[in-house]
Amino acid sequence: MNASVVYILIFILLAPLTSVAKDMVRYNISKEFADPKQDYYIALLRLALNKSRDQYGPYQLIENSFDQTPQGRTLEILEQGKLLDVHWSMTSIQREQHLGTVYIPLLKGMMEARLFLIHKDTAASIALLNSPVQLASLTIGSGIDWPDTAIYEKNGFDVVTSVATLLPKMLEEKRFELFPRALHEPWTELAHIDNAVVEPQFAFCYPAAMYFFVNKNNTRLKERLSFGLKKAIDDGSFDKLFFSHPVTREAITKAKFEDRQVLKLLNPNLSGHTRDTLFNPRFTWQPIHQCISPH
Repeated sequence: MNASVVYILIFILLAPLTSVAKDMVRYNISKEFADPKQDYYIALLRLALNKSRDQYGPYQLIENSFDQTPQGRTLEILEQGKLLDVHWSMTSIQREQHLGTVYIPLLKGMMEARLFLIHKDTAASIALLNSPVQLASLTIGSGIDWPDTAIYEKNGFDVVTSVATLLPKMLEEKRFELFPRALHEPWTELAHIDNAVVEPQFAFCYPAAMYFFVNKNNTRLKERLSFGLKKAIDDGSFDKLFFSHPVTREAITKAKFEDRQVLKLLNPNLSGHTRDTLFNPRFTWQPIHQCISPH
C-alpha cells in the first residue's frame, strides 16, 4: 500500500470525528460554598448553547470548581484562558475591556435593584428613617473586588470591604449596618446568616448588568452565546426561564420592589454599550426601567 492510499484512508477515518467536534465550555462553580443562584446561570448557559446548536453544532459543558476563589481572581483565570471558558459576573468598564463580553443582561437588569440584609437589632432604628436619602448615614458592607463597592464609594457611602465569603459573618457581628443584595439574592441567604432580616421599605437603584464573560480571544463562544441568548429571547424561552426559575421567581414576588422607597445612585463604571443595552426594553424587566436614563 503506497503512502497516498494511507493518507486517504486516514482522512476518511478522521473526517467523521472532525465533523462532530464539540465546543468545550468550562465554567466555575463553588461546591464548598454552594449557592442556589448558580443553578439559574447554568440553566441559562445551557439554554443559550442548546439554542445555538443548529448554527454552531454540539457542545460539552465541563464543571470546574475553584472553591474560596474571589470573584476577581476567577475573572483573571478566565482572562488567562487556560482553565475556564465562561463566567457570569456583574459588569464594569474594566471587565468589558479585558474580557469578551456577551451584551445580554442575564437577569434582565434585575442587578440594578438592591435590597438590604440587616441585623435584626438595627431594624427598629432603620424603621425610623423617613427617606432613602437618610441611608447615607449608615455603613455598607461590600466585596473588596465587587464593582458595587466603587459605586457606593462614589456616591459618598462609608463602605466596609472584605472578601465575599466573610461578609455574612461580619453582618452577624454588626461590623456594618447595610448589606446590599441584588433583588434575587437575600432570600436564600437569610437561612445562612444568624439574626439577619430583609429591610422592608428601602432599596438602592443603579444601572448594572450581569453578563456572561469569555476569554478575549474566544470569539466563537462569545458569538455563540450571544446568538443563542437572542434566539431564546425571540422565541420566549428566555422569559420562560426567568419568570419560572425559583431564584428569580421568588425575587419578583417577595421583593415588592415597586412598593419601596428607592434611592438612585450613579454608576461611575458603566460603559456606553451597557447603558444602551439596559435602556433597550427587549433586554430588561419593566420594573427596573426607572434605574436608568437614556443619557
